[in-house]
Amino acid sequence: MRESGDGLLVQLYSKMRGEGLRPKTIVDYTREPFIYPAGNVRVTIDYDIRSGLWETDFLDPHCLTIPAGNEIILEVKWDAYLPSIIRSAVQLTDTRTTAFSKYQVCRRFG
Repeated sequence: MRESGDGLLVQLYSKMRGEGLRPKTIVDYTREPFIYPAGNVRVTIDYDIRSGLWETDFLDPHCLTIPAGNEIILEVKWDAYLPSIIRSAVQLTDTRTTAFSKYQVCRRFG
């Protein structure tokens, strides 16, 4: 990381070495993003949430992960206003509205 030439990685490396920062778990998931320009609406669907268990090398592309749950998360963010067409589209029946932390779900394993 130190020799990567990427400023962000070098800064992370410095904090890890100097302040003892260490990853606790890996949170991996699949995200499908959608953008609706009016109101700058960002809709994301996150699923296949996976935890690295005791693996914490998030730079290892071969790191094994395990399923951390079967939730599908629909998140809607907007700036000035939420257009009625989007508001109607996300009013799903038989669903619940709640806070959800992918990190917390993955931390229950380690």
